[in-house]
Amino acid sequence: MEDVEGLTKLLNRAFYDQNYREFFLPSMTAATRLIKKLDKVLANYDSFGDNPGAHVEEVLGKIEKSLDNLRFKSNPDHMARIYVERDRAMIKQVILNRVMAGDLSELA
Repeated sequence: MEDVEGLTKLLNRAFYDQNYREFFLPSMTAATRLIKKLDKVLANYDSFGDNPGAHVEEVLGKIEKSLDNLRFKSNPDHMARIYVERDRAMIKQVILNRVMAGDLSELA
């Protein structure tokens, strides 16, 4: 029983004490939170119709809090994370376009 109480205290400290949280539960960066929020918002759409670009402002509105947090943090490492995520999205787009066009010859 003593072990359980000790573990409970340690877990409570990990969740509520900043120093322990950083050691046990590394927090997500503002960039990571933004990317996760963006993915979650986009996942709520079943389709974007013929004009996906028409949804940009609506999606931006839904992630505004995450964008503000990123602006507030203003960390170059966060922007580096965003660049990598953008590049992943570009690669994914090229591959999906090839799949849709039936141009899979170079993939084999």
